[in-house]
Amino acid sequence: MGTWHVYRCNKCNYEIQTSGGHDCGFFAVTDTYICNSCKAVVDVAVGEYGITYSKEEALMQKERSLIEMDFYICPDCGSDKYLIEWDQKIKPCPKCDGTMNMMQMEEW
Repeated sequence: MGTWHVYRCNKCNYEIQTSGGHDCGFFAVTDTYICNSCKAVVDVAVGEYGITYSKEEALMQKERSLIEMDFYICPDCGSDKYLIEWDQKIKPCPKCDGTMNMMQMEEW
């Protein structure tokens, strides 16, 4: 089962609910990216059933995927060209030059 956290930018208050990094659910393996096309932090499918695919492997695997997932594609805008891995140490905001901070449960 995957884990979710809420992050909020310290400058512009942009807020997201995300796993915040590499995560695995029942079917999907995800990682957190910034999509520079839609300027959002997104969890992107990078594998299935506990196996993480490289981008090259994902192209081949798509034809054989049992759950017909789109790997390395922004779930918001469908782009595959503008994804960059979200730096989990710096946690940059895609909207401004701020930093995303994880919120405590009582702040949600």
